[in-house]
Amino acid sequence: MRIIVLSDWHGDVFSLSCALEAHPTATVAVFLGDGSRDLEAVASLCENKRLIAVRGNCDFACDLPYNQTVELAGKRIYCTHGHLENVKMGNYKLRKVASWKKADLALYGHTHKAYVGYKNGLYLFNPGSAAEGSYGIVDITRAGIVCKSMQIKYK
Repeated sequence: MRIIVLSDWHGDVFSLSCALEAHPTATVAVFLGDGSRDLEAVASLCENKRLIAVRGNCDFACDLPYNQTVELAGKRIYCTHGHLENVKMGNYKLRKVASWKKADLALYGHTHKAYVGYKNGLYLFNPGSAAEGSYGIVDITRAGIVCKSMQIKYK
C-alpha cells in the first residue's frame, strides 16, 4: 500500500497538485493540516484515494478533527498536525500520545522540516512543508513500513 503524505501547503495548491499527480497509484492521501480550505480544489486528484485529513493550527473555521488514528494494511497510524503535541519543542509528547494510541506510525507536520525516525517500535514521519517543496511517501509492505521524504517536481 502506498500513502502520500502532505502537510503545511498554506494555500499553495499548485505544489499540492504536483505532488498528488506524481503518485496516481497511491491508494491513500493523508493531509496533515495548514491548508484545509484547499482540499476541495484538489479533490479530483484524489477520486481513487482514501482521504484522511486533520486540521492544523492555521486552519480556522474548520470541521476537521485535530487528530485521527486509522488502521491501514494492518498498521495503526496516528495522524496529527503536531502543534498540540508541541513538536517544535521535540517529539517526546508525540511519542507518548502515539504509543498510548498503540500506533505503529505517527504522521505529523507543523515544523516544516522533513523527519524520519524510529524508536521502540514506533516510526515518526514528518513530510515537511509542501509550500516549501517537500512531501512524503509511506509504503506498507509485508516487510514493514518504509517512509521516504520527497521533493516536488514542478511541471
